[in-house]
Amino acid sequence: MRIIYFDIDSLRPAHLGCYGYSRPTSPTVDALAAEGVRFDGCYGSDLPCNPSRAALFSGRFGILNGVVGHNGPAQHMRYPGEGHRHDPERPMFMRHLQHAGYNTVSFSGFAQRHMSWWFTAGFTEFHGNKLPGGLESADDVNGLVEPWLQDNGQSDNWFLHVNYWDVHHPYRAPDQYWDRVQAAGPGLEWPDDAKIRADYERYYGPRSARDWGIMERQWAGRAYFERFPRMRAQIRNREDLQAFVDGHDAGMAYVDDAIARILDILRELGIYEETAIIVSSDHGESVAEQGLYFEHGNASEGTAHQPLVIRWPGVTDGARGSSYDGLLYQLDLVPTVAELLGLEIPSGWSGESFGQALRGESWQGRDHLVWGTGIFTFQRAVRTRRHLFIRTLHPGCLPVDPISLFDMEEDPRQEHNLAANDPQVTAEMDHLLSNWWSDHCTGPGSVRDPFQDMMDVTPDTYIPLEAVLAHLEEDGRPEQAQDLRLRRGLLAEQADGRPF
Repeated sequence: MRIIYFDIDSLRPAHLGCYGYSRPTSPTVDALAAEGVRFDGCYGSDLPCNPSRAALFSGRFGILNGVVGHNGPAQHMRYPGEGHRHDPERPMFMRHLQHAGYNTVSFSGFAQRHMSWWFTAGFTEFHGNKLPGGLESADDVNGLVEPWLQDNGQSDNWFLHVNYWDVHHPYRAPDQYWDRVQAAGPGLEWPDDAKIRADYERYYGPRSARDWGIMERQWAGRAYFERFPRMRAQIRNREDLQAFVDGHDAGMAYVDDAIARILDILRELGIYEETAIIVSSDHGESVAEQGLYFEHGNASEGTAHQPLVIRWPGVTDGARGSSYDGLLYQLDLVPTVAELLGLEIPSGWSGESFGQALRGESWQGRDHLVWGTGIFTFQRAVRTRRHLFIRTLHPGCLPVDPISLFDMEEDPRQEHNLAANDPQVTAEMDHLLSNWWSDHCTGPGSVRDPFQDMMDVTPDTYIPLEAVLAHLEEDGRPEQAQDLRLRRGLLAEQADGRPF
């Protein structure tokens, strides 16, 4: 069997036509969805980029594999095995395929960008060192993938990981793709000017409307915005927001064309009907959800929700064009692939196969999910079909609530925190989180929660607390600077280990 996994960084599902978007960002992916199966309830277990790929390619939750963030102890994999022996009960996804005779190949600069060298484990060929680590274009990636397919595509039993970054800011797709999406109208109707203005006044910190570019100014001054002139340092109104929407959408349209070229090669080689195609992302993007704009640094629905489209010849044929709204983790893909290939599913993986859904059989998904995020904040969330609960372990430099509860049927934009008004549901959701944590961190075979080792490191590695405080004071917002001091002071007064 041949498999291609298209890994599109930062892709928000709602910006794909097959998920109901009005702009022509994704005709190729839409066609794959029409020929295969679309999953509407797919979420990352660990977020954003580094934790997400660690979970997927290890097959294990971040609380187990150790990767829950981008810096400090949270970026280091607890590799399954020691010395010269890899743990057969917890193999890396690619090693499991490799041992079954598959040629595993990656075209991704991810490992270099995040210094995540564990990512290369199990890849027979790794082309990431030929890419600049996040600023490569879809043409750069295809420049490596297309020749490989021409030379090797007709061989059997390979898995390609093809990673595109153009949907991730800074937005830099060729002009023709901006023109294409702009000609189709604004795309997003929300947030409106009133919401943007309220967020501009209320929220502060990295990737908030008012302080969106604070990190770039800290790192590179004006150079960043000179290099990427379509980017905006602030989101003050719909016009500013539209620049971000257009950039995200232009990047996706560009990637979609790149995917189309690869599928054309499969058809030319006569192997399209013998190749499984999987399209997903490492995370989505928050767009005004809980104060962040086109970013993935909190545990909001926008950050955690991922697209998942699968076309698998011989499996999805009877389910063409179907969709499922059941809850699943992206890492459930790992045992699913193993099942469909007839391989053993290792006992140490965290996922559950959803192969029956791909075959068009009845499938309900999971009762609830737990996910975490570890860059701008340290948070864990519980998602049921009805509610989203978020517990903040460390706020970083963002004005986030310690506990949040949202009714996702009535309030999908997460504007109304119900935690104080609905103590029963809040307690039930918190209990689910506590049980999940206890299952992994207490009793025989338990592990230490990586977030426990990050509380002293804090989420300030992207931008120091002192820099944010100074910025707020200089910008005439002493009351927000004081609010941040109080939030951080309250955290320091809490008993050691209380969030855990």
